[in-house]
Amino acid sequence: MRGGIHHEKAAPLTSANAEVFDADLTKPETLPSACAGVDTVLCTATSMPHGKDDGLRRVDHDGVLALIDSAERAGARHFVYTSYSGNLRVDSPLETAKRSCEHRLLASKMRATILRPSYFMEMWLSPALGFDPANSRARIYGPGDAKVSYISFQDVVSFAVAAAAKPQGKSAILEMGGPEPLSQLDAVAIFERALGKKIALEEVLAALDEQHRSTDPLQKTFAALMPSYAKGDIIPGSQETPRRYGVTLHSVSEYAATFRKAAIAH
Repeated sequence: MRGGIHHEKAAPLTSANAEVFDADLTKPETLPSACAGVDTVLCTATSMPHGKDDGLRRVDHDGVLALIDSAERAGARHFVYTSYSGNLRVDSPLETAKRSCEHRLLASKMRATILRPSYFMEMWLSPALGFDPANSRARIYGPGDAKVSYISFQDVVSFAVAAAAKPQGKSAILEMGGPEPLSQLDAVAIFERALGKKIALEEVLAALDEQHRSTDPLQKTFAALMPSYAKGDIIPGSQETPRRYGVTLHSVSEYAATFRKAAIAH
């Protein structure tokens, strides 16, 4: 570890004999040494969902662009970058950051693999955004009947590792969704069956236009994502990509089962 600096989050890496460098996306001068001699860069960095300290600009935009520059100058041959669904094109700080990094990466000398997952089930079907089946309530954005190709963050990690370990041909953009598109109401029904109880619904979309006009980057981003979520996001042919990369997708039913196990444990 460079400089003998230790961080508790690096413990699993050091125990696996990985070489860990001290670098910070918000400090571009620290990135070249981390990229030196690296063949493949895998970037999943984001300040979401908290976005604190102007993170969408400092980390997601400026920081990742600096990492791409450093990797290219260091002679890296492959850069795997986690973006988000190409169907979501509403102006927001997150949209600006992700698409800017995509464009920069595709214009680089490196092979680019851009991962574009749909909505994460662990975020959008969680208490953090008002979906709280353990307490018998769920916030629904819009009518709740539009289909979404919910994907697990675990599967995106598997895609990223597989793409880094076994790059397939030239640069690629991978639109990624889960095993089946489901509406928010479908998801509620799955959780009701898993937990054996009814879930009260709260429909919201009010004040999002005003929120989207906010000068706060995080508020503006969520105000952009929520109406898009209400309209749905189906990823066509989302079964072929997992087969090609050897990834087994997790379902919303499997995710709901973790809530049942947690309820039993308590």
